[in-house]
Amino acid sequence: MASAHDIMQRMKAVQAAREQAFEPLAQILVQREELRRQLAETDVPYGEAYVAAEAAGWTAQELKEIGAEEPTRRPKGRSRGRRSTAKKAEPVTTSTDASMTAVPAQNATAQTEATAAEGTTG
Repeated sequence: MASAHDIMQRMKAVQAAREQAFEPLAQILVQREELRRQLAETDVPYGEAYVAAEAAGWTAQELKEIGAEEPTRRPKGRSRGRRSTAKKAEPVTTSTDASMTAVPAQNATAQTEATAAEGTTG
């Protein structure tokens, strides 16, 4: 039968092997975080350069074909497109035709009331 000391030694050996296997992952995690930080630092200048290229006449499609992806963050200021956000109001039409002003009944009760009202006024 194994002693408590022997069991603890085996546990420590297993744990040491696990820690050793994790070491390269820990180093790569640190490298990835550093690269992400560096990449994030390029977002603003990249966006500015992309907008400058568009202002110089390059289209988004042309830039994409060359390999320049549209930036995830554009510089603050003037928007990319000249889209109108206000919707145009539909023209109001007026009609003197009585059939155009009649509203159909929504349910049987309303229809019955409308029929009764016509009978008393007509």
